[in-house]
Amino acid sequence: MIRSFIAISLPDAATESLMEIQDNVRNARWIEADNLHLTLIFLGDCTRNQLLELDAGLSAISMDAFDLDISGTGAFGGGKPHVLYAKVDGGEPLRRLQSKIQRLADDAGIGTERRKYNPHITLARCGGGVIPAQAIEWTIRNNLFSLPPVTAHGFGLFRSDLGTGMPVYTELMHYDLMF
Repeated sequence: MIRSFIAISLPDAATESLMEIQDNVRNARWIEADNLHLTLIFLGDCTRNQLLELDAGLSAISMDAFDLDISGTGAFGGGKPHVLYAKVDGGEPLRRLQSKIQRLADDAGIGTERRKYNPHITLARCGGGVIPAQAIEWTIRNNLFSLPPVTAHGFGLFRSDLGTGMPVYTELMHYDLMF
């Protein structure tokens, strides 16, 4: 089985800016620059055949490149935050791309989470050692964070290898969007 997901990679300038706000939350596990991305869908454990079928569908997606607005921060988990993130708005093109990919995953027999899609870039994971007030303060302090528009020129199918440290993400296939 191959643990995988589909995501939009970020340009270096955006990654560098996101790295600058990763601070002042003790015991938060900050995501490394190489692992920052916008997840379109988490696939979980897939067989090689499922990924090959999905690849055929992903290769047929025909869409124009579009801009992403990365601005503001947030936390999942309410009073006990477990993820700190940057907010992303890609408008209708992002919603349409994510929906197409969801249908293709369904067609390939890949069971995925059925939560409403909430576009974001995970910046940190917070475990039991994080003081909730620090995490909430971080979201308030960085709420005005904003980047110039980031153009999504394509997306990738990634493998996620878990180990003792942070996961290692490897792009298996890349799919270009049209200009």
